[in-house]
Amino acid sequence: MPEATHNPVIPLPRGSGIREVARMAGVSIATVSRVFNDAASVNPDTRQRVLERAAALGYEPSSLGRNLVRGRSELLGLIVPNVSFPLYGQMIGGIEDVLGHRGMSILLASSHDDAASELKAAQHLLRHTVDGGIVINSQLNVALPAPRGMNWVHMSPEHSGLPCCVELDNEAGGRLAALELLRVERRHLAYIGASGRESGERERGFAGELRRAGLDYRRSQGDYSELSGTRAADELLEELPLLDAVFVAGDLMAAGVLRTLHLRGLRVPEDVAVIGFDDAALASLLYPRLTSIRQPAYAMGAAAAELSLRLIGGHSAGAVIFPPELVRRESTGPP
Repeated sequence: MPEATHNPVIPLPRGSGIREVARMAGVSIATVSRVFNDAASVNPDTRQRVLERAAALGYEPSSLGRNLVRGRSELLGLIVPNVSFPLYGQMIGGIEDVLGHRGMSILLASSHDDAASELKAAQHLLRHTVDGGIVINSQLNVALPAPRGMNWVHMSPEHSGLPCCVELDNEAGGRLAALELLRVERRHLAYIGASGRESGERERGFAGELRRAGLDYRRSQGDYSELSGTRAADELLEELPLLDAVFVAGDLMAAGVLRTLHLRGLRVPEDVAVIGFDDAALASLLYPRLTSIRQPAYAMGAAAAELSLRLIGGHSAGAVIFPPELVRRESTGPP
């Protein structure tokens, strides 16, 4: 028998284009395009042949071109007040994880807690033809600009009543704080708040629960920064020497309160009990560890992403309200 001849396998050039794939598969360029756009009209054998030739040639279709055909960018716009704020980082993590499973990416912009900057950020994102959008702590009392059919999902917006939003029940969080301070039998109480709707709701819940117990409280104002918490605590101690409990609208401000109490030689919780809000990572690193009202930031971000995907898919979406949770630590005493 004649000896069999072996034809050498000649490696095909990598990165070849769609024309080369079509030629090698013996089909039209349009057929190759339909294969990569998952068109149901393509014969299964033809689809398999095209995919094999494309793999051999190292061909990868342009996601931009494919999305243009579909009328989609696979991008979701996200407006954040301050990317360095830990709570927002957790929210972004929840959003990214949900979108990542759907093959979508985030296009991020910052509003710097300013209404005019937020509006510019929204316009910038829309120029990139995002499929949908999420805005955290929106400062605007008017609707954000959006093309036909697109809606923004709001997370903890400054103004209530928006149709698509994810929020925390802040008033319930204030009630939890009051009940914890009543549990440890404190009677000379104070609240350190900040500007905005969320702080007002937290104070309303706190005040209502104290009123039912026949108690009053003093109030001071901060801006969610550690320094403002330090100053507010100083003011309260001057006005209320018998102060024995403080509820603070944010954990970073609560860190400032703990610093002031330490510098004045006051013990926590023996002399003054302290409760923060958000349960950021900082809360468990302070000394003593801070009792805080937990805001499930990661879960809230994931819920916002799911709402946005519903809107992109043409479905209706409403409001999702998360309940807060008291996380008891040493700053209010043992259980």
